[in-house]
Amino acid sequence: MFPRILRGVKTPVGVVATSPGCAATTSLPTETMLRKFLFVLTALITGSSAAAQTSDSVAAVAAVERFHGALAASDSMLAVSLLADDAVVIESGAIQSRAEYLSHHLGADMKASQGRKGVRTVNKVTVVGMMAYVVSKTETPASGAEGSTASELVELMVVSKSTNGWKIRAVHWSSRRRR
Repeated sequence: MFPRILRGVKTPVGVVATSPGCAATTSLPTETMLRKFLFVLTALITGSSAAAQTSDSVAAVAAVERFHGALAASDSMLAVSLLADDAVVIESGAIQSRAEYLSHHLGADMKASQGRKGVRTVNKVTVVGMMAYVVSKTETPASGAEGSTASELVELMVVSKSTNGWKIRAVHWSSRRRR
């Protein structure tokens, strides 16, 4: 790892110069070399950080998708396992704790999700450290039954990374008739 002692050869540390009968000396790295090193180091750190953030974004969206899949399949065990113990669900102007949601609305949400023909689009995913938020929109056409109308549902889910994967900490659903 030490610079090689050769006359006038550039090494990672700088130019090594020797004089006959004298010990080798090295010059300090030049400012240009330091800038190049810092540029490469920054690129490596930023690249690995971006890759980790992309991986976290994909995993956060996957947790939200698994929750929706559990609702559609009436798999209450999976749906419950994806909710953090302190999760809150906000819909129709009400704030529900995890326990309130499980006892009052989980069953209705599973029933409503079965056979739903809506198209769900993830609009935004933002990862901040061990937390992420996923914003999506679901457009559902009218069913064709008399009086049915098309609808739009927007959703905000806040998820956090844990040792057991990503958990849903907050859900906000808001819907309206489609215009």
